[in-house]
Amino acid sequence: MIRLILCLICILGLPFTAQARVITETSTQTSHGEGVGITREEAVNRAVIEALSKIQGVKINSIKSSSIAMATTSSEGTQLTDIYREDISRATNGRVDSYDINSVTQDADGRYHASVTIRNSKTTKRYQAPGLSADSRRSITVLGRGDYYELNKTLRQKFINGFVQSRKFNVLDRQHGSLYAMEKAFIQSGNAQSDEIYKLGNGLGTDYMFVYTVTSADASSRTSNLTGREKVKAQLSIDYQVILFATRQVKYSNTLTVDADLKDGSMSNVHAGLDRVVNQITNQVLEAIYPLRIADVVGDELVFSQELVTGATYECFSEGAMIRDSYTKENTGRVETRTGAIEVVRATNKLSYAKVTEGSVVKGNVCRSLGGVAGYSEGREANYQLHEGGGVQLGF
Repeated sequence: MIRLILCLICILGLPFTAQARVITETSTQTSHGEGVGITREEAVNRAVIEALSKIQGVKINSIKSSSIAMATTSSEGTQLTDIYREDISRATNGRVDSYDINSVTQDADGRYHASVTIRNSKTTKRYQAPGLSADSRRSITVLGRGDYYELNKTLRQKFINGFVQSRKFNVLDRQHGSLYAMEKAFIQSGNAQSDEIYKLGNGLGTDYMFVYTVTSADASSRTSNLTGREKVKAQLSIDYQVILFATRQVKYSNTLTVDADLKDGSMSNVHAGLDRVVNQITNQVLEAIYPLRIADVVGDELVFSQELVTGATYECFSEGAMIRDSYTKENTGRVETRTGAIEVVRATNKLSYAKVTEGSVVKGNVCRSLGGVAGYSEGREANYQLHEGGGVQLGF
């Protein structure tokens, strides 16, 4: 038994083996300058000023007012002394760390021509988060509103689960601010390693806000006189929107009202019913933002790169020319030609498999839900509640 538990721990740990680390990067900026003067010192000084003027963040007035000490040797020609190096560093606030005087020559008129190269090396550190980069996915936050506190809390977690399992979004947390503040305080306290500070300041802003409101919920039960078994009929109505945060545009909006026949009022049946509602809504949102596409065809099975509901049915289409709105000139979508229908037969956390029930579909076809999830139909509005202790308040 212990060996089995250890194996499970190892297997579950595989997706998280990518290590977080602090990346140190050093970049060097090179700048060249030339100057002419009646003395070597003046020519070099002007060349240095020209080179430094090309380095971002250096103030020319500070350089011009700096005193420069020069020294001459028979073998090396003219070079900057340590005093000169200190003057440059002082004038540039330490932005220059090395220099070279390439040449100093004198023309027929007695003027000196100097050429210098100045280098500025910059070292930066940044935190590299473990796992895949967040750049390839859009970000979304899940926000619940309205009454039914416990029901809202349960639905929020299930919506988060659904979006995470779709592997299409960076799902951002907005519920645990106090815990983040506690960890931030520890990192800044001086008790953590110095490089831990680079974990701060990496939070993502959201692209989309998924906002849902439970407008009504109700449940009623009856006990069979013959079998003595309890049967529960629940109704639930949810308004939901997808809002583009940057512009506050409502990109998708809908209301789902469902009836659910549950075997009894046990928590397992209640959660199973809520799972089906959440799956239906998340699939609608995903279809609006990321239309479902056939990722591959393996034998008689169609493969999708996300978890779908087993038993769900879809229509599939091939895509044609892009159509533009005659008034707004916006692209409204592509012409779709129906190629067939499919049914999901099995699913894992990352992949789903379907069979063709009608027509002939191919890799790349877009698939759209035929509507509803097995066991649900559109119904009336009403009132339903989950209690903190795990009980169910039925409407009777």
